[in-house]
Amino acid sequence: MNLFLRDYHGGPRLVHVKLVGQSLQLGEDGYSVPLTQISGAKYLSDGDILTIAGDGVAFRLYANQEHDATIFMTGHCNSNCIMCPTSDGERQTSYGLPDEELLAYVDILPADITHIVVTGGEPTLRPALFLQVMAKIAVRFPNTEVLLLTNGRSLSVTSFFTKFCQQCPSHLCVAIPLHGDTAALHDSITRAPGSFLQTDRALKNLLQAGISVEIRVVITKLNYLHLGQIADRIIEEYPTVRTVNFIGLETRGNCAKNFAQVYIGHREAFMAMKPAVNKLIAAGINVSIYNFPLCSVDSGYWEICRRSISPEKIRYPKACTACQVKKLCGGFFNTTLSMAKTKVHPLQKEKGSLS
Repeated sequence: MNLFLRDYHGGPRLVHVKLVGQSLQLGEDGYSVPLTQISGAKYLSDGDILTIAGDGVAFRLYANQEHDATIFMTGHCNSNCIMCPTSDGERQTSYGLPDEELLAYVDILPADITHIVVTGGEPTLRPALFLQVMAKIAVRFPNTEVLLLTNGRSLSVTSFFTKFCQQCPSHLCVAIPLHGDTAALHDSITRAPGSFLQTDRALKNLLQAGISVEIRVVITKLNYLHLGQIADRIIEEYPTVRTVNFIGLETRGNCAKNFAQVYIGHREAFMAMKPAVNKLIAAGINVSIYNFPLCSVDSGYWEICRRSISPEKIRYPKACTACQVKKLCGGFFNTTLSMAKTKVHPLQKEKGSLS
């Protein structure tokens, strides 16, 4: 979350914050700023961690009330997925924190956090720093669930994968997207020739090493007719995968730019997904559904739907006030509502399904 501190003179700092009366104390030296001079102050709480530039521009790295942490390595990526919610500009200019500051951030995270996400861009593109971060997590948080979001391509390289295995936290799950059942389809979506073979090798490396794996399938107009074949490939090639998550689009960045090529409505996407979900479940593989409002999903599948959209991005159209399952529903991305003009169908608990 971005913030701005007006009339700030405390210099660059990485700090825990503390609410003291009508001011925000920034670190242990007693420097404070009145809440009235902080945009977004109402979202802050004791124990949050901020990085603040000398001009008062700040970013909240850790929200203490959520009790889980995100470690953002870099915005850069070695793929250029046609439906990525990140824009070209963000991928080219978002470098992440300097090495020392990022390591210091890991050091000051609370020892009792329950979940850590390591992400990017592609987090492995700062390889030395990435390995340092993973090693530090392994030591500081031996009992914490850690999720690594990666396209997996770096993990196909034997020398890097060997080093990675030596630094792995105990409770690590690696989430990797699989966009197609063939190189032609997968690589056309990543727009990175050779990425399918690298992804395949990474998935097999991880599973053979006994590291927990989550496969993510982002549903687009380009692959929705191939979901059954993707499920078949997962069952045949990666049968010990921990879970498969089917993910709806967030229409910003590349996804907004290529909207006509990639966007598919929630209901149509669910109906294409449904046979693939059934195949995977029948094969004993756990499945979840992300970024889908409940009114687009048959009620028999609601238990595997996750409230996956970040709170600041969730929107509920006015029609949702009449829905009796709104409290259970993860809602819509604000950008998707504005671009796709999505229709909603308020539900009654006793009816549930659209079928």
